[in-house]
Amino acid sequence: MSAELLPRDYRIRPHQMTAVYVAVGVGLPGIALSTLNLDDVPGSVKLVIITLVVLLFGWLVWASKRCATSADLLGIRVRRFTGSRRLAWEDIQEIRAVRNPSAAMGQNQPTLISYAYDTGGRRVQLMYVDDNHVDVEREIAVIRAAWEELRGPGWAPDPQAYARIERQAVREGRMLKATFWGCGIFFVLFVIAMVVIVVST
Repeated sequence: MSAELLPRDYRIRPHQMTAVYVAVGVGLPGIALSTLNLDDVPGSVKLVIITLVVLLFGWLVWASKRCATSADLLGIRVRRFTGSRRLAWEDIQEIRAVRNPSAAMGQNQPTLISYAYDTGGRRVQLMYVDDNHVDVEREIAVIRAAWEELRGPGWAPDPQAYARIERQAVREGRMLKATFWGCGIFFVLFVIAMVVIVVST
């Protein structure tokens, strides 16, 4: 039975958390020293800036460790950087993995991310259920099987929710195509500009 595979817990990997600690350990002293070396800034203002930076870095560390997705017999709970969301199995209309539209925006971005969709078709991203952390197809299959088993015999799909889910999928598909073509056009223009510069010199 699928329920026997629960609970499932998805969190940031230890080596990625170590990278967060290193970034904070390197960045915080640098910002503090730069602030202290500002000659035209009063000491009280420097203290406020350093305090705010320390609080920001501390919050980033705390939030990175706090974020998680867990699935148990009651449903799915997602803890995000701000707030958390609990979805009972019977309140979920769909669970799926999709292409990450921002994958090309930076390094280490997952190409596949996952969502659960509530009764209104609104989506909730399943934190760390992505291809940077897990085998997405396997984990989504496990979560979906648990959902199908535990949502109850009275569960029924909501046509309006599904219509909203599909509209979101269409919009994301268009956005991915636009991003792809935009990057392609930028690359072509960059190559043309470089050729023009080389030829004219």
